Amino acid sequence: MKRKILLSLLWISSLTLLGQRTITGTITDTDNEPLIGANILIQGTGNGTISDLDGNYTLDIPFNDVILEISYVGYIAQEIEVDTRSVVDIVMQFDVVGLEETIVIGYLPTRRKDVTGSVASIQSDDIEDVTGLGVQTALQGRVSGVMVTRNSGNPGSTIDVRIRGSSSIGSGNEPLFVVDGVPMISGDFSQEDLGGQGINALSDLNPNDIESIEVLKDASSASIYGSRGANGVVLITTKKGKAGKTQVNFNATYGWQERSNKIDLLTADQYKAASLEILGDADAGDGGQFGNTDWQDVVFQTGTLQEYSVNISGGDERTRFYTGLSYIDDVGIIKNTSYERYSARLNIDHIASDRLTLGANFNFNHSKNKRIPNDNNIFGVLPPVMIWPATVPVFNDDGSFGSLGFGLNNPLSSVTLYDNQVRTNRVTGNFFAKFEISPVLYFKAAVGIDAIFLREDIYEPSGLASSSAGSARLGQVEDFRWITDYTLNFQKRWDDHSLVAVAGAGFQEDQIKNSFAQADGFPTDDFRGLTAGAIISNTNGGFTGDRINSYFGNFNYSYRDKYILTGTFRADGSSRFINNQWGYFPGVSVAWRVSSEPFLSNANLDELKLRLGWGQTGNNGVGNFAARQLYGGGANYLNTPGIVPDQIGNPDLTWETTTQFNIGLDVALLDSRLSANIEYYIKDTKDLLLNRPIPTTSGFLSIPENIGEIQNRGFELNLTAIPLSRAEGLNWQFNFNIGYQKNEIQKLVNGQAIDVRLRTRLAEGQPIGSFFGYVTDGIFQNQSEIDAHATQPGAAPGDYRFKDVSGGPGPDGFLGTSDDLAPDGRIDDNDRTYIGNGFPDWTGGMNNLLRFKNWELSAFFQFSLGNEIYNWNRVFADGMDFVWNLRQEAWLGRWQQEGDNEDFPRAVFGDPNDNTRTSDRFVEDGSYLRLKTATLSYALPEQWLGNSGIRKLRIYITGQNLITITDYSWFDPEISAFGESGGVRPGYDLWSYPQPRSVVFGLNVSF
Repeated sequence: MKRKILLSLLWISSLTLLGQRTITGTITDTDNEPLIGANILIQGTGNGTISDLDGNYTLDIPFNDVILEISYVGYIAQEIEVDTRSVVDIVMQFDVVGLEETIVIGYLPTRRKDVTGSVASIQSDDIEDVTGLGVQTALQGRVSGVMVTRNSGNPGSTIDVRIRGSSSIGSGNEPLFVVDGVPMISGDFSQEDLGGQGINALSDLNPNDIESIEVLKDASSASIYGSRGANGVVLITTKKGKAGKTQVNFNATYGWQERSNKIDLLTADQYKAASLEILGDADAGDGGQFGNTDWQDVVFQTGTLQEYSVNISGGDERTRFYTGLSYIDDVGIIKNTSYERYSARLNIDHIASDRLTLGANFNFNHSKNKRIPNDNNIFGVLPPVMIWPATVPVFNDDGSFGSLGFGLNNPLSSVTLYDNQVRTNRVTGNFFAKFEISPVLYFKAAVGIDAIFLREDIYEPSGLASSSAGSARLGQVEDFRWITDYTLNFQKRWDDHSLVAVAGAGFQEDQIKNSFAQADGFPTDDFRGLTAGAIISNTNGGFTGDRINSYFGNFNYSYRDKYILTGTFRADGSSRFINNQWGYFPGVSVAWRVSSEPFLSNANLDELKLRLGWGQTGNNGVGNFAARQLYGGGANYLNTPGIVPDQIGNPDLTWETTTQFNIGLDVALLDSRLSANIEYYIKDTKDLLLNRPIPTTSGFLSIPENIGEIQNRGFELNLTAIPLSRAEGLNWQFNFNIGYQKNEIQKLVNGQAIDVRLRTRLAEGQPIGSFFGYVTDGIFQNQSEIDAHATQPGAAPGDYRFKDVSGGPGPDGFLGTSDDLAPDGRIDDNDRTYIGNGFPDWTGGMNNLLRFKNWELSAFFQFSLGNEIYNWNRVFADGMDFVWNLRQEAWLGRWQQEGDNEDFPRAVFGDPNDNTRTSDRFVEDGSYLRLKTATLSYALPEQWLGNSGIRKLRIYITGQNLITITDYSWFDPEISAFGESGGVRPGYDLWSYPQPRSVVFGLNVSF
């Protein structure tokens, strides 16, 4: 019996062996280059392998015919039927449109051809030559519908990103940034408000570590992020290691940067003449000083920019790793400003068993940012640079700093004596375990952290006019975020069906600690610790935090690769609310790949897809305790401390909710050498958090409520073309995108307009960011014109004529507009109206990439159209009413006698007509076309490298902000008032730190 059993087993084994056979082959691209790490899978099973360093593979397959599925990132996936062949070589075709590429959209891995929402992608190649700038800048001009504004040219400063317009007035408009699955902390963490120079939290992320960026623009895609997705979502994936030989890549750049232009101001002699005409005394304006100073040359400098990075990646079939180190030193174009950063990254994936995969992504950054005081404040550096006359010397005869008085600091003293340093340490990480339950089902658990430790030291020495005895300030912030996500993922293809689904739960907690202290009265500037001051004049601090519990799920179903349905749902519970803690955010989208229909089989279309989506997202940026009654310390009574109500609570506060409808069309033809997509969207936001006035008998002026409504709508176009593609000749690739966006406030508290700081007004029927002021109507040439006009107190020949727009308050309950009441024959506050808007109507960019043999030339242009800028600098530089310096154009073009031009008014002390009042006089067209980045590179031929061990050596030169075509009269049309990230006052230029123009030389070596 034992012998029979043994013979039977041997016979069964022989049958099994006879049912298996081995095939081999090589995976290459169209240039016959081996593809390392290509996936080869037996269809319908979990069995497969990957190609080795030479692109070779070996795979055991059943004896019967099978179908192999071969995939590689960036190439079109193939299905190869294997008959009796033992050698199966496969040539992969580059996927220009990326239809077969798999991207992860909110936990869900999706083939690009199955995407039903509005998702834009940026690859690492698109940003590899963008040096010294934050991650957000990589989006500028490269994604339609995304507006990116660098709020200040100060190194390391904040960058404002808006996706499809502004959806909130007071709760922020910044999108959610997610890096390797971790929602990043973003915003300004500086303790001292230095007017426009906030800290850019995302500048700590090294762009060289980025593999790809996906931008989720519509709600059907972003709704998986629920209460944090109202402003869109930016998904950043960092580089991972690949199986095969260890690869080393080194990149070094060094270059220079300078201001792009100079403002022509009065010379010393011209200023003396102006002082004589305006004040009646040539020495009255400057106190009789006789310097000859160009203050712009004194403060501005040629900065330097250097960046070095090295990354090492590799691994085997079980463990893959990527590690990167980088250093950047950005010395600004204003003295004593700089940004320095060290960063280190480690990404690792390990297949612990046939079913268990472990992974970790870890990043550490240390940065130091040196800043100047208040570039948006008259007591800062730039104001005296632009308004101090050239007659004021840099130094007096006794060696002290020259001065104009008025408590203003000498510009050079500010940049040399004032000390403001911000040091930041940041740790981010994501740790996960993935367990395969079956070939189509796996469970994934992930824990992520993002921790920021910031210290800001400021010292104003006694040598400054603004600080008679020295002042020190110390601010510290600790912001710690940790998240957990647990997901169950299903992925299966059968017959004509494909289904990918995810269900999960998550938790996020933020804890923020901050402290601030100020000491004044230092006996010497050599000891700057707080305890060395005579008094501690200010201290404060606090601790706050919030939590979010979440349940979510989404799926993508495809039938015959033609009809696609995506559904999303998320439930978020937030500690910020009381009676409405839970919010529910659904999304659904469909797509029809018309090009796969039989009736278009001969249409020479690679892709024709219609998309339709709808979804809801939320904005929880209302503050951690906005819904609660708060108490604060009050006055003592009989030596007994007490507390008093500090904030009235509203337990019914809830999320700001955005509902978005999106329709899109994707087209690709001529072997994908020409592709385009068009989008149209309507984006409605309701329940905006606003303050409703209440009777003062309550002890408060207002209570927060969900009242307001805003609508954004627009369309977007993206075009990619490859006009020339020759293996040994010229290759040309062209990309163009443009987006149109219209914003409208549809509801405010009781319909009342809101006047915001500066000259901005929020009103129903108007877009966010509208300038509000007077309308000029030329210059009075004589007294007869004045007499014939409405009563305008203080007017004289040579003064501006202001339009008589309205006779009184309008129905909005505030000051009137042109549609309120008829003119009343008097110029007063009621005649103010809407005179411009800081947001553009059109934004976009275009990129040309030319390749010829080993040479490569790229030129990326970025543009903005239809936005205005309120140039507040000209209120002083064109004022002609006091001791400030003036623009030469304004002074030489001023009105002096009847018949003169009507560009600039007369020069007169005190400005009786108030010619510098807020009016369209200072509103300028802010449209521009900018050559944002241009790169010329040369890669040494492989035969030159020989056996040196170097795989690739590339040298290049890159210029940034090289050319700007604009009618704007000041330094830079790309500005934002007071560095407001997500604010409502765009387009105000008030002594802003200009963006530099830079040229860097680079070397890239791969081993």
